[in-house]
Amino acid sequence: MKNLSRIIFLTSLHMVCLMATINIQQTLAQTPDETGYAEVNGTQLYYEIAGRGHPLVLIHGGAVDNRAFDDQFYVFAEHYKTVRFDLRGAGRSGNRDKPFDNAEDVYQLLKYLNIENAYLLGISRGGGFAFDVTVEHPEMVGALILVSANMGVEVPAYHEMFDRATEAGKQHGARAAAEVWGYDPHQGPRRESAREKVLSIIEENMPRFRYFDGHEPVEQFRSYDQPRWKRLHEINVPTLVLSGTYDNEVSRQNSRNWAEGIANARLVLFEESGHLVNIDEIEKFNRTMLEFLENLQ
Repeated sequence: MKNLSRIIFLTSLHMVCLMATINIQQTLAQTPDETGYAEVNGTQLYYEIAGRGHPLVLIHGGAVDNRAFDDQFYVFAEHYKTVRFDLRGAGRSGNRDKPFDNAEDVYQLLKYLNIENAYLLGISRGGGFAFDVTVEHPEMVGALILVSANMGVEVPAYHEMFDRATEAGKQHGARAAAEVWGYDPHQGPRRESAREKVLSIIEENMPRFRYFDGHEPVEQFRSYDQPRWKRLHEINVPTLVLSGTYDNEVSRQNSRNWAEGIANARLVLFEESGHLVNIDEIEKFNRTMLEFLENLQ
């Protein structure tokens, strides 16, 4: 009986050690190959790099930071040299306290990292910045992926929500603002299990994105005056446009317009997603992305 108990104890101990080893290996596997701060355009942009192969740069949207790609970063890093970073005024990057151009920040980040050509993926407002770099520096972009990207075209329902979130932040703090944003039927996640994480990220970033003291952050959205929709014909790289069917109807129409206006662009709709396609339908999003990029090889 004592021998049996000893065997059971040793077996249990072995399993505990094995699980601990697996957890350590998983933790190590989820560590970027490189992190740092790029000194560009008078500010610091925090970045992370993982994987090898052709560079793939992930550009997040408003009120969040590079963690918006937690479900993509290491998956894509198995196939590509994947870069994610915090836009100016988000995460660990510098503030938006003087005039600047987001697209120029992205371009200078690529130069800082010695990336001569990359696939650019931009979500929401990040899609507009990816588009700008593709138009202004076509030699540096091998493919363009626009996800829920309105490209500067106003979506009235969004602006109404932005204003409500800002007012909630002024009255009750960042968490209240995050909840207005995170529970919005279009902008918030539809996948309930993701909501708390999204709310937490928004809560951290909202005070720097929608200032609660009344003043607006300084920002120059484009280095040219012409609307992006008038320059769709200038895009000559393979382009993928992704949109969620639960996003606002104006935003959905914008995605259709981009797919029709960019030569040989492909539009993919996500039936269970709102604005946050990569968070609402992780597996389909990742699979769609990898299949698109694989066909470019």
